[in-house]
Amino acid sequence: MTDEAELIALLAAAARHGRADVDATLFADLDRAAAYRVQIGVMAALNERVGMLKTAVAADGTGVAAPIYESRIGRSQAFSVPAAQVLGIELEVALVLGRDLSVAAATSDPASVTDAMSHHVLGLELCSTRFRDRKAARNHAGLADGMSAFGYVIDPAPRELGAQIDGFDVEITHNGTVIHAAPAQHSFGTVLASFDAYARAQHPDLTLAAGLTVTTGSLCGLVPLPGPGLVVARLGTHSVTCLFT
Repeated sequence: MTDEAELIALLAAAARHGRADVDATLFADLDRAAAYRVQIGVMAALNERVGMLKTAVAADGTGVAAPIYESRIGRSQAFSVPAAQVLGIELEVALVLGRDLSVAAATSDPASVTDAMSHHVLGLELCSTRFRDRKAARNHAGLADGMSAFGYVIDPAPRELGAQIDGFDVEITHNGTVIHAAPAQHSFGTVLASFDAYARAQHPDLTLAAGLTVTTGSLCGLVPLPGPGLVVARLGTHSVTCLFT
């Protein structure tokens, strides 16, 4: 097995040079704790900082998270990114925390999870990977690779209906051409499912603190990016715009 320092170096080098050439099978033997160490080690190697979190639910039901780097977060209509660095996009509803939320509070008092939220916003996750073959990632390899989180574009206006998505359609256009149109369907069932699971299983380097934005899963699966161009993603009256160069 390749040691953790080597795995960190491989992922960091690929990220630094915009490559997707790392062999995912090298990460197959990592347990969850080791995958987190690699993930955090890559962030340190790149001199990046946590800008927000992406949460998910692992196969065993445990909540997991990955950072989206501060340098890769922007506002709708004022953010651009090279198209070649992005594998696909996901429209998501994120939440903004109004107060700190500890594991102890989330475990002992379920109401504290919703009480910690300030408001919700619409966001477009930019997904990427440093693996040559993302489908070859087994066990916790995807967690080590940051759960394919590359960047995020936010419509900062609070969403009036919060986490409610029933009855809404997702529409995504690329240079005016519709590339996705379907009813909103969350990858983990509800907007709050993965956040709730992670609140009870937080990693000490990725805690839930006041002011943090947390995105909790896609409403449309992964939509492949056709190439350079202007993307507009809509959910109800809210939309997110990003220019891919």
